[in-house]
Amino acid sequence: MGWTIRRAVDADADRIGAITVAGWRHTYRGIVADDRLDALDPAVFAASRRQAMAAPEPTAVFVAEDGTGVRGYCTVGPLRVPDVSGDTTLPSAELHSLYVDPPVIGTGAGAALHDAGIAHLAACGYRRAVLWVYTANAAAQAFYAHRSWHADGGPYRPPEWSAPATRWARAL
Repeated sequence: MGWTIRRAVDADADRIGAITVAGWRHTYRGIVADDRLDALDPAVFAASRRQAMAAPEPTAVFVAEDGTGVRGYCTVGPLRVPDVSGDTTLPSAELHSLYVDPPVIGTGAGAALHDAGIAHLAACGYRRAVLWVYTANAAAQAFYAHRSWHADGGPYRPPEWSAPATRWARAL
């Protein structure tokens, strides 16, 4: 299956919100509390992606399209949590989110989105990227490990998250 990767536009936001909710419910059932998953609102995620689309560089939102429309997205940008690695020699950015519609998991959409996001951060002058993975999400850990990411931080659990996450990093 061929994927077209492009920058997201405002008209994509509602579809991105729906993909996020479907992705969370598919991926995080058993990791995140069911009541939290059941309460997810696509409009909240759509609004968040609209804000990201309007943010200045290096923030960027990419979408993956096939013949049926938008099937996944990736958001990258500056660090949301201060870098605690102590390494000040490598300017760091973050892969904020990467979700694909559950029926297209494993088709290359996620890999294509990942590569677009990482290439964008490198083109913006960053030399290192970080992301956060739920500690119990073995599938995501395998996906990222296959793409040269490695766990480099301990568990992190902000109050709004219902499960611990681990920071992963890679050179760009």
